[in-house]
Amino acid sequence: MNLPPISALEVLEALARTGSVSRTAEAVHLSQSAVSHKLKALEAHLGFRLTTPQGRGVALTGEARRYVAAVSPGLAALRDAHRGLGMARGGLDIAVSSGLAATWLAPRLRRFLNGFPEISLTLRSVALGESFPPCDLEIAFTATPGEGAEHLFDVTFFPVCSPDFLYANAGLTPQSLAPDMLLHLDNRDDWAHWLTAVQSPVPTSGGGIRFTGLLAMYAAAEAGLGIGLGDALTSARALSTGRLVRVFDHELPSGAGYWITPTPGGLTAPASAFLDWIRAEIAATGP
Repeated sequence: MNLPPISALEVLEALARTGSVSRTAEAVHLSQSAVSHKLKALEAHLGFRLTTPQGRGVALTGEARRYVAAVSPGLAALRDAHRGLGMARGGLDIAVSSGLAATWLAPRLRRFLNGFPEISLTLRSVALGESFPPCDLEIAFTATPGEGAEHLFDVTFFPVCSPDFLYANAGLTPQSLAPDMLLHLDNRDDWAHWLTAVQSPVPTSGGGIRFTGLLAMYAAAEAGLGIGLGDALTSARALSTGRLVRVFDHELPSGAGYWITPTPGGLTAPASAFLDWIRAEIAATGP
């Protein structure tokens, strides 16, 4: 039999330790549904039941308890080897576009810090239009990446607003938008491009509110002040929790994307570790 995934074994060990799916999810930094999925997949791989209902929760079966006792020393040895051999340590200074830092990167950083506890991280949030400070790595939203930059994400824009705003404007179409409904980020170009793409005659000059920060624009949209242009990266959490909803299906490809660029002096060990981590994070979880 092939060995099961280590991540699934870690979930099972955490369940044995915590006695609760919810506390296991917190311990391994996954959702409860992801924990349940890994346990079901592990059951199918091993060929025996791992849990049995107990009250409102679950308990490990006797066979599962014996299995955990057998694999736990091996997991501990792997963790010790990971921490002790070639562990990156030292300072890491990253400058990141403020919208991506707050909405996509920050919620995921615990996984990086758990894997590299010897790295001391400084995260510098850079507003749109600001110059990036000297740092080990910079993650910028740009159409002109610098030398040595590595592409992370492409971006497409689509209209988002609060559920209440959409309900109050039932039947809204791209052609029936009013200029004062539009929330603009930095300038009015993105809305002008989006409206042109859907052949809407709505003018963008002189109407709506213009913001210089992405988070402020999202906050205004959530408060029902109008419709902003979001993207799958920075508005993902607001969309998943229902604070924002998509208004129309049409997406506008951006001429820019997110790029990560190391300092001209070369990668430090912590910077190299972060670069490997973010590649793996994108491959595993996507935008």
